[in-house]
Amino acid sequence: MITVVSALLPTFLIIAIAVAIKRAQILPEAAWLGMERTTYFVFFPIFLFRSLADANFEGYDVWPLAYALLAGIGTMAVTLAIVRIPLGATGPQYTSIYQGAIRWNGFVAVATLQGLHGTIGATLSAVAFAAIVPVVNVLCVLVLARHATGETSKRLIMKSVVTNPLVVACVLGIAARAVSLPIPGPIDATMKVLADASVTLGLFSVAAGLDFRGLVSNPRILAATAFLKLFAMPAFMALYCTLFHVTGAGRAVAVVAGAVPTAANAYILARQMGGDAPLMANIVTATTLLAFITMPVLVWLLA
Repeated sequence: MITVVSALLPTFLIIAIAVAIKRAQILPEAAWLGMERTTYFVFFPIFLFRSLADANFEGYDVWPLAYALLAGIGTMAVTLAIVRIPLGATGPQYTSIYQGAIRWNGFVAVATLQGLHGTIGATLSAVAFAAIVPVVNVLCVLVLARHATGETSKRLIMKSVVTNPLVVACVLGIAARAVSLPIPGPIDATMKVLADASVTLGLFSVAAGLDFRGLVSNPRILAATAFLKLFAMPAFMALYCTLFHVTGAGRAVAVVAGAVPTAANAYILARQMGGDAPLMANIVTATTLLAFITMPVLVWLLA
C-alpha cells in the first residue's frame, strides 16, 4: 500500500501545486486555456506517437490487455443504459453522467503508470489510448447526439473521431511501428523533450479544469457518477483482466485506466453538443478530488 501511495503521490501533488498557482492568479486565465489546448493538440499527441512508434512489446502480448480494456468500456456502456431511468436524469444530464462515468483522464493515467512501472508502464499506457480513445469518442458523441440534441449525425460522429488529435496520433504511431519507420536522431530527441513535458502540462491542465463552486448541486447525480467511474469501472477492468489472464504491468494499466477521474475535455464536448456543461464540470471536479482517496486503495487492491 505504501509503495502504491508513494507512486501516486507525485501525480496528485503536481495537481495540487497547479491548483494553488491558479488560485494565486500567477497566470492569466487565457494562459491556462492556451496550456490546455497546446497540451491536447501538440504535446500529448507527440507522446502517444513516440510511445507507439518506439514501443518494444517483445515478450508481451498486448491483445489480452486491449480485449480487457474494451470489455470494461462495453460493460460500463451497458450499465449506463440500465441505470438511466432509475437516475431520473434529463437528456442533457444523462449525457454528462455518461461522459463522467466512461471517459478517462489520460494525463493522470500516464503520470501514475510511470510512477508505478516506469518505461513499460508508459509504453503500455499508449496501448490503452489506442484501444479506448476511439471507442469512447464514438460512444460519447452518439449519446450526446441522441439525448442532448435528439439527432444522430453520422457525419458529426465521423468528424469527432477522425479529427481527434489523440486518435490521429495513435493511428500514426501504430503505422510507424508496423513499417519500422526510422526516426532521425535530432527529430526523435526533439519529440522526447516535448513528450516528457506532456505529463506535467497535462496535470496542470487537469487543475485548470476544476471548478469547486458547484459541488453542492445535484448531490445524488454526482454521487452516482462518482461511484460508477471510481469504483465500478476499475472493478470491471480488474474482472476482465482476470478473464483474459492479464497480469503485472498490463493489469495495472487496465485498473488505473478505470480508476482515474473523468477527463476535463468532457466539458468541452458537452458545451459544444448541448449537454449539461455545468453538471459536467462538477463531475470532473468531484471525481478528481475523490480520486485522491480512491485511486491508491483500488490500485493496491485490484492491480
